[in-house]
Amino acid sequence: MKTIHDVAKALGVSTSTVSRAISGKGRIGKETRERVLKYIEENGYYPNAVAQSLAQARTNNIAIILPKVDSLVDMPFFHTCMYAVEEVAQANDYDILVVVTHGRDTRPLERLILNRKVDGMILTSTYVEDCFVPLLKEKKIPFVTIGTVMDEEVVQVDNNNAGACMELTSVLLSKGMEHIAYLGGSMEQMVNRRRYEGFAEAYSRFGRRPEEDIVYLDLDSKVTIEKAVDRLLEQKTDCMLCQDDFICNEVVHMLADRGVRIPEDMKVASCHYSRILENYPVTISSLKFDIGALAGTACRVLFELIDGKEVAGKTVLEYEISLKESTK
Repeated sequence: MKTIHDVAKALGVSTSTVSRAISGKGRIGKETRERVLKYIEENGYYPNAVAQSLAQARTNNIAIILPKVDSLVDMPFFHTCMYAVEEVAQANDYDILVVVTHGRDTRPLERLILNRKVDGMILTSTYVEDCFVPLLKEKKIPFVTIGTVMDEEVVQVDNNNAGACMELTSVLLSKGMEHIAYLGGSMEQMVNRRRYEGFAEAYSRFGRRPEEDIVYLDLDSKVTIEKAVDRLLEQKTDCMLCQDDFICNEVVHMLADRGVRIPEDMKVASCHYSRILENYPVTISSLKFDIGALAGTACRVLFELIDGKEVAGKTVLEYEISLKESTK
């Protein structure tokens, strides 16, 4: 087993530099600290037997991993997740560390693991090409995803997004809406992909296919949403089905600006409800998911993993369809 002196000698630095790199305290250059931590990770250094024993003990901390959020509309979802996790964690005598990630940068998670700051993690957003899941699997730290991932070995807690969107689309089709436009966001996010899969499945059950010329995916700004709305108003469209509340909010305002009446001239529905859909003269048909229950369930499952218990590979929560004036 290497000592702190071995590490210092191998890297050509002082033992105090190695100590500061490990503790995260004191003045030390970023490059030097990363070089020390990388060497320690690759060579399995532990300061001493007491520290090794402490490393194997519980920290009574868990981390909730949030993506950097640019839109105010997205914030309520992640805030609700954070508060629900905090409530369950406190009930189990745990504290939470909130970590905000930027793009595909895994370093914040790596530091938590290397410094043994937490006993487990909750990922609140999942992607088709997910960079965080492989890292956490490799490091063998207990973790749960809020959302679906492609890897079936990962413990997942999710809403039934595909089933919900399939049922909502089926209701709209059964109400005689022949030409339903779909407005969706980035298909890199698993929640968006699952919702679109549900939309397409509904058409399949009706013996049809979605009309590709009125399906708009990867809408990532007001500008791209506005272009889609204007094109759809020129096409034969009965209803605009929005993948989430952000897109729906933009669509409703854009239709109002153009003098398009809901539901007389255009029907509108959202695949996700939030309070922003309550601020219009007309009520909006939508899907309701219990985000607090979603995050709370993920936290309870994580504690079972930390305790070494057997857990379900995937837990799926149900939904409610709320049909309002916008689709009459």
